[in-house]
Amino acid sequence: MLKRSGIMGLRFLHCSDIHLLSLRGVGPHRFLNKRLTGGVNLMLKRGKHHDEALFDRMCEHARDRAVDRVVITGDLSNLALEQEFEHIRTKLRAIGVPVTVIPGNHDAYTRGSVRNRRFEQMLDEFMAGERSEGGDYPFVQRYGDVALVGVSTAQASLPMYAVGTVGPEQLERLDGVLERLGAEGLGRIVLIHHPVVPGVSKKRHDLLDIDAFGEVIARRGAELILHGHEHTLLEGTLAGPDSERPVPVHGISSGTNISQHEGRRAAFAIYQVSAASIERELHVWDGEDFRPQPGEAAA
Repeated sequence: MLKRSGIMGLRFLHCSDIHLLSLRGVGPHRFLNKRLTGGVNLMLKRGKHHDEALFDRMCEHARDRAVDRVVITGDLSNLALEQEFEHIRTKLRAIGVPVTVIPGNHDAYTRGSVRNRRFEQMLDEFMAGERSEGGDYPFVQRYGDVALVGVSTAQASLPMYAVGTVGPEQLERLDGVLERLGAEGLGRIVLIHHPVVPGVSKKRHDLLDIDAFGEVIARRGAELILHGHEHTLLEGTLAGPDSERPVPVHGISSGTNISQHEGRRAAFAIYQVSAASIERELHVWDGEDFRPQPGEAAA
């Protein structure tokens, strides 16, 4: 738990890497690219390890616990197909709670999906917000004294690679956004898909400009960074402008993973945040339901 005194502002559920699948009407010609290896992986491994019913149960928890918003940090899809994004859009609209999303590497699975801006075109309603001139990211959503800052690391990469980049132009915009929001005294929650703490990503899963991202955070700061990607629970910090207050970084495991291996079980976290306070309650799948974890304070 992270906690500082103050009035609470935004209550949200964070999850990631839900990998919702729909191949209805997808012809075999759509697999004559990187999706060939992805499709094989889906049949042999990923498709057996993820269960959409866990996402449905998670959404029930979101409604029961009266969160203000559901936040998903990428990899909503598997292969970045139109049919998947149509299915995802339908699911998100049905939650009954406002949703914020950012893309992950699976949401930019092929060059064609990136070129057509498929994620942005089909899920734009879940990324409404302020933008600097020159790009879709970062976007800013304000809730009282709290701001969600959506960053994209999504890019098409070679088969067997899951790397990402923020890119120099987006980093420059992010620098300005964090400076401006910090000057306004807002609690800045940065949403990003790839891990930003050096050394935690698997081989060929890295954020390629991780050092440049860290330099922006060291210069401008943030109150919290949330990510997914590695399908495991991770905690760390990055240096911020105040040497006595490093920036906390929380990585969440896949929200639909049926694995019972410690650290890789499906999970979500409920945050209660304001400019002065951050509290977290972690919930982990035990094979029957998501259960609050001992030692985590209730939000």
